[in-house]
Order: sequence, then C-alpha cells, then structure tokens
Amino acid sequence: MKNTISQAALPVLLVLLLLTGTQTGVLGLPYQSENHRLGVCDVQVVLDQIPQGKQITDEFNTLRTGMEKSLRDIEAELQQLEAEAQQLQPGSNGRRDIEKRFALKNAELIWKKEDLEKEFATRFSARREALVNLVRTTIEEVATERELDVVVNNVSRAETFKVYVSVWARPELDITMDVINRIAKK
Repeated sequence: MKNTISQAALPVLLVLLLLTGTQTGVLGLPYQSENHRLGVCDVQVVLDQIPQGKQITDEFNTLRTGMEKSLRDIEAELQQLEAEAQQLQPGSNGRRDIEKRFALKNAELIWKKEDLEKEFATRFSARREALVNLVRTTIEEVATERELDVVVNNVSRAETFKVYVSVWARPELDITMDVINRIAKK
C-alpha cells in the first residue's frame, strides 16, 4: 500500500516542482510571488511570563484552591452524614432526619459549585480579556517597528505537530470579506 501511495504522489510532486521552478500557474500564466515578513510570537508564553499574567495566575490558583477546599469540606460533611445514617435503622425517625440533612447538604454542594464557577468566570473573564488585548496591542507595536506583515502564534504544545494561527496581520492581507462576498455570489 505504501508503494502505491508513493507512486501516486510522484506525478503530483513533479508537477508541483515544475510549477514552483518555472513560477507559472496551473494555466501556464506566470504568477507573482509575493514576499511577506513573518514573525512568530508564542502568546501563551507571553501571558505566562509577564508580571500581569503571573499575578492573574496566582490569584486564579488561590481562588481555585479556596473553592476546592470549600467543596471538599461539604463533601466531607456529606460522608459523615452518610456514615451516621448507616448506623441507624432504615425508616427510623433519626435516619429520616439525617437523610433530610443529607439532601439539603447535597443541594448546598450543587448550588455552591455553580456559584463558585460563576464567580470564577466573572472575576477572571474581564481581566484576562484586558490582558489579551494588551498583548495584542503590544504585538502590533513590535510588528510595526520590525516592519512585519504577519505575526503567527504557535497554538500547539506537541513537539511533533505545530499549528500556527495569525495573531496580527497588516489589514490589507485579510481576505475574509472577499471570501464571504465571493461565496455570497455563488
């Protein structure tokens, strides 16, 4: 099977080499090769290394640790209530009372978990967005100073597979509206 794939790919590779070598398009018309100055910026590393990013990360970790402790405390209370209920006769008044307390404590755990998630999201969304905007603005400043056309971000952490996404580009390089308009005409 490997032999078949490589044999099938050979003509395609030859055509690509010929087209690249002669700088002509598929229709035989010459095309203009345009050079763009490209920069790479690992935005996540920037966010992790700048003081504002470290501060948000520390606050994030502190809040998360507090939230986890609060939830673990309620879970421990639930386990204690469950153990107490196991000691009592099924159907007895004492067991029913403990089961009611267990149900209320379980509801409290669910509500607290939801409240903490909302608080967490609210607290950090605005600050993170402001920090990301600061990084984007700074990327644009550095790109302009270095006369770059496009800056890409390495969004993959795998060693063998890297994906680059544009985080800044000269506005005239953006073809989004052209693509939308052309598709709308079809």
